Amino acid sequence: MIFRWWMPLAIGVAISATANGILIGTSLRVRPEKVVDKPYTASAFEDERAAERASFAQRGWSLDSAVDASGCVLTLQLAGGAPPLAGIVSFYRPDDRSADRQVAWADPGKPLRCDLPRSGTWQVRVALRDASGSTLVHEVRVSRP
Repeated sequence: MIFRWWMPLAIGVAISATANGILIGTSLRVRPEKVVDKPYTASAFEDERAAERASFAQRGWSLDSAVDASGCVLTLQLAGGAPPLAGIVSFYRPDDRSADRQVAWADPGKPLRCDLPRSGTWQVRVALRDASGSTLVHEVRVSRP
């Protein structure tokens, strides 16, 4: 085989295309811990989400989670003032999109029992709305045995 001047160029392009193909394939199949449909667009609202998390902490509220073999119990500890009106609890499983779900928390003053269908680590995001219409957010990671 005769070595031609264009062969190193073709080999370089082939190696680059292969590496890019692997990178694109991996990024489409592997889920990061936080998944949204359009991450770049969603990042524009990160300041608002940070303010929601900060207002939860500023009120002195805390979220306790107790995990057992079938699920978890979420309890909102209030430092004072009026309890939130209602909320939504989102469960996120990093390795299985089909396990993701949302549960309504009609009365945050009472503990909420949530079943977790699989063992392992779950990301739990609680979004509560208070009487003034403010959204308060808290995230916690739980591990079901």
